[in-house]
Amino acid sequence: MAAPSADPQIVDEIRRLALAADDIVVTRTAADDLLARRLTVDDICAAIVDWIDAGERVKPTKLHSFPGLQGEPAYEMKPRIDGVVFYLKVALIKLYQPGEYLLLISAHPDH
Repeated sequence: MAAPSADPQIVDEIRRLALAADDIVVTRTAADDLLARRLTVDDICAAIVDWIDAGERVKPTKLHSFPGLQGEPAYEMKPRIDGVVFYLKVALIKLYQPGEYLLLISAHPDH
């Protein structure tokens, strides 16, 4: 049996926010991940959009250790970027409210 994927409406919202690089906030950890691989937020956003457009699974999970957001929903994807499979974790913050954004929590090679 296939593992569950996120609600299609949520997946659409992740894609919508990924298309607007101005609506992305990157954690310190994710910023370090990007610098280590010489990737940009635009690279990650493109990978997210491509992953979703290909109909790949967006796995729902919960945040466990992010300050102030413990227990909130997050979403995992594993797109290939420059031939490397990456583990991405994002969360939708203030969805449908002024100031909404996509929080990029993790963006590192999948080990």
